[in-house]
Amino acid sequence: MPRNEVQNQELRDVRKEQILQAALIVFARRGMVATKISDIAREARLSHGLVYHYFDSKEEIFSMLVKKAANSSIEVIQKANEHMGTPLEKLKWMTEQILNSLIDSEHTLLFLIMIQASTSDAIPNEVKELLTGDNALSPFACTLPMIIAGQEEGEIISVNPVTLAVTYFAFIQGLAINKIQWPECPMPDANLLMKIFTKE
Repeated sequence: MPRNEVQNQELRDVRKEQILQAALIVFARRGMVATKISDIAREARLSHGLVYHYFDSKEEIFSMLVKKAANSSIEVIQKANEHMGTPLEKLKWMTEQILNSLIDSEHTLLFLIMIQASTSDAIPNEVKELLTGDNALSPFACTLPMIIAGQEEGEIISVNPVTLAVTYFAFIQGLAINKIQWPECPMPDANLLMKIFTKE
């Protein structure tokens, strides 16, 4: 029997996800500049033409992965804001979720994609706009209000909140890179990262 529209859409969704998962691995390994559509097709075990059927370019695929990574981070931050407790307790809960996510290889690779997107000059303009300034999809910008609230309540040290956020995410990104290079890398306890925000 011929497939109906629902089944066709399900197949399209499965194929797109298959391509995105393959691209995540290839981009993480080769970087966006060195990656070709043929590399992604080979990793996905699909034809070159079929990948182009779903995506116009590798830049479009990279942009989708950055959005996926950013949205995943924003979702954790939003849940942290809804979590019961003080700003510092919310930051600790958020940190626990992030550290737990690094156990999963997909989340670790998404962190690496975000690092590439933040440091490469060759990324698409759409991605640059997504990650710069006070953009709503910037995990960095979304964490600042939590830090400022903690400072106003006197439980987070009175240091430039941007500096604190930069230091915090540098730790997280470094752990993600370590996890890729050394899969057995032990993850620190969230309390260790909380020392960034508190007085000794």
